[in-house]
Amino acid sequence: MSTKLSIIKPLTAALVAVVALGAVTTGAQAKTLFKDTSLTALYGTNFKMVPTDQTADLSTVTFEHASTHDWGGIFMFIDRHNGDKYDLKNSDGEVTGSKRYKETFGKISPKFKVATFNDSLIKQVNLAGVYEFSSNSTGFGQDNYWAGVGVDLDLPVPGIKYASATLYHAFNENKPDDQKITLTSAWERDNFLIDGYVDFSFNNDDIENNIHFNPQVKYNIQPMLGIDNRLEVGVEYDYWKNKFGIDGVNQNAFAALVKYHF
Repeated sequence: MSTKLSIIKPLTAALVAVVALGAVTTGAQAKTLFKDTSLTALYGTNFKMVPTDQTADLSTVTFEHASTHDWGGIFMFIDRHNGDKYDLKNSDGEVTGSKRYKETFGKISPKFKVATFNDSLIKQVNLAGVYEFSSNSTGFGQDNYWAGVGVDLDLPVPGIKYASATLYHAFNENKPDDQKITLTSAWERDNFLIDGYVDFSFNNDDIENNIHFNPQVKYNIQPMLGIDNRLEVGVEYDYWKNKFGIDGVNQNAFAALVKYHF
């Protein structure tokens, strides 16, 4: 590991931990403007590289938290994936058994407000960071750290709940560093909600540029059921061109979902 990464990674991890703790234990000097915690169950098909190049079914349970504060905000999620069985092979390529694919993947993403604007397309400028982690049943694991700058947008579209654009530099553990552009947005009207993100990763000489488009289309059935908490049903679409930077591995997957907000 280079000296640069050996210094940056512990500092970034410490910064993320401090912000996450501050968001959970908001004190008198930090005002909470919005808070949401949810649990989602998904089941879909046609996923690739989980872990083979063949398409596979995948079930996922996602814990998610988002909150905004007068200092900025934090978003985090943890996915637990369970996939199909895959062949285990020895050094000669002979099949020696099978194993079910499992993976834990998550991100912690704080942002810090730098400036705000009134009556402008850009309503807030942020410093942003991401701690990305994962491990799976093949023995692969990673801890990546992103740092960047972004903006919250005030789009003149009825129903828009939020929109943002962020440029990151990613300090990657198992591949050279690269840059990422992340776009997020959400729109809601009459209990219909469409939200999601686009990640574009580029400027890595060892792998292909790749784009990951991951929206969800949901309907809130809370009023229909007369319950206290929001409950959504819908579908998630997952398009990933050159998945993991592998040339020609393009994923088109759909998953049914149920999402419960606490």
